[in-house]
Order: sequence, then structure tokens, then C-alpha cells
Amino acid sequence: MAPYLFSEPGVKLHFGLNTSALLNAIEHADVIVLHAAIYNNFANNAVGQLLLQRLQSESFKQLTLIKLEPTGPWRDEFATILRPKMPRQEIEQLYEISRHWCAELKTQFPEVVNLVSTQALPLQPILLIGDKLFFGHYAHSHTTSAQGLWIEFDAIALGLAPNSLIDWFYSGVNTTEDSPVAITLGRYVEECRRAVGDLWYQSVIALDKERH
Repeated sequence: MAPYLFSEPGVKLHFGLNTSALLNAIEHADVIVLHAAIYNNFANNAVGQLLLQRLQSESFKQLTLIKLEPTGPWRDEFATILRPKMPRQEIEQLYEISRHWCAELKTQFPEVVNLVSTQALPLQPILLIGDKLFFGHYAHSHTTSAQGLWIEFDAIALGLAPNSLIDWFYSGVNTTEDSPVAITLGRYVEECRRAVGDLWYQSVIALDKERH
């Protein structure tokens, strides 16, 4: 089977999260933003190992980790979406593994890792890796988001200037950009920006500092 379903310049559709494509993007990026709720899988696989190597590189600039600390009325429902076959107590253990992994990276690389907690309801897992953007879908299903459809965008191949996605993440999406590509990719960048910048969740960040 081909590693992707469909491809045209700048767009690939994958059956499940394509680890090889993700690793290749991480290897060449110097700024990464991860907005994927929990990271217990990354703590024990090749993605986490490569992230650690990149963090040790002098050329690497910043890793932003957006982790979920749900307290809303949708908390239990979202837990069954994340891990549909797992008891609630075991899901809590996965959250704790994720917290520990994120905290360890922040401790080892305090100037390079930007660790953010959010209570905002996640709408899709988003991995912003340099000029590449990967996103999947959450669903009420017996399978996880990692097993669902993933779309990979290459911003440069789609005609955007290098570092456009990262510039948007730090400075805001350029509202004068009215091309379909800029509008579409900008929505996912805005989702990450809002999770990072919403002051309504600062109490959770303070709680993290007490915990770790």
C-alpha cells in the first residue's frame, strides 16, 4: 500500500498518522508546535526520541507543547474519544505520563521548550512543524485519532513564503491574506494561537508550576 492516499503538490492524505513523514518533518524543522491533548505515545517512541535530539541541536529554536487539562463538562466524553477502549482510571494514568514527559522536557530545556496547559475543548490534533502542518480528527469511534485520516500540508509547495506558518503562530495570521490556501492553513494556526494565548487558562498554568 502507498504511504499516502492522495497527493498533489503540497497536500497528502494519510491512512493514520504517518510516522515516517512526521519524523522527516521534525528532522528539518527548527520551530515546532504540538497541539495534541496528550503525549504519552511520544514519551516512548521514535517521535519523542527525535524531538529530544532536535532540542539538543544548536540550530533548534523552540518547541511549544500544548497539553490538555480538561475540567469542563465534556471531560469524560472526550476521554472516551481519546482512548475509546480504555477505563477512565487508565486514561488518567496516560495524562500523568504526558504531564511528566512535558515537564521533563521543560526542565531539561527551559529556554527552548514553551509548555502551555489549556482547558479549551480540542477540535482536532494539530502538529505544526516548520513549514509542514499535520492535522487529524477526533471522533466518537472505537478507533483513535492516530488511526484516522490525517492531512499533511507543505506550505512552501502550496505557494506560501518560508516560515509563514511559524510567523503566523507568533504574530497572528495576516488578515490581508485572502488566498484559499492561506485561509485554510491559517485556521489551524489560529487554533494553536488561541490555546496558547487565552488568559482564561492561566490558573491552570499556575497549578502546573505548583505540581512540578
